[in-house]
Amino acid sequence: MPASPSPAPASAGPSQAVEPAGGLSGRIDRPLHLTMLGAGSKFTPRLVNDILRIPGAERGRIVLVDIDAGRLALMTQVIRRLLDRLGRADGWNVHATHDRREALPGTHYLINCIEVSGLACVRFDNDIPAKYGVDQCIGDTIGPGGLFKGLRTIPVWLAILCDAEALCPDALVLNYTNPMNMLCLAAGRRSGMPVVGLCHSVQGTSRLLAKRAGAPYPELEWECAGINHLAWFTKLRHQ
Repeated sequence: MPASPSPAPASAGPSQAVEPAGGLSGRIDRPLHLTMLGAGSKFTPRLVNDILRIPGAERGRIVLVDIDAGRLALMTQVIRRLLDRLGRADGWNVHATHDRREALPGTHYLINCIEVSGLACVRFDNDIPAKYGVDQCIGDTIGPGGLFKGLRTIPVWLAILCDAEALCPDALVLNYTNPMNMLCLAAGRRSGMPVVGLCHSVQGTSRLLAKRAGAPYPELEWECAGINHLAWFTKLRHQ
């Protein structure tokens, strides 16, 4: 994935939540229908912000889905405020629901950010392996913690994909939920939906490498390849 300089900041301000991510150039020529599952996730504002900054993303519909009523209400307010600040409120409709089957028909891009059981089990993903001498940094991708999370997440994930096959078979599924490789493997084996695993780690690592090299980030040219969460920088060059 070749890097390109980040777009110029818009009026939404310089905070990390609204600073655009760099990426490939492109343009959207149709109204978009985005459905975000687990919309109470902290990823939601950044993802929506990046999507709204793509040239041509002037109109569309964002459906936020979460089973946590409080998080869903808060994130709905956040996204509407973001649309106002970016001057896109007139062209975009925001709808919130607890029912994913209600949200799926007509979806172009299905974005998955779910956390099965919320944060209730995350502590056990780390504490139980630690009790037996397995120290993990985060424990949501590989190792026993990743396996624990995969075992409770994959059944829900496959149910989501089954609904998508029935209700929005032409959608592209973008997955942000860990364990990334396990979920993408399960999708490839059990579902006909096209699934792409995504994470901010590539952008973050490229900026970290620029910092360690003492080089301005816009002056770096790099390429990264591999499975998400198991990627390699195959080229890193200072112009």
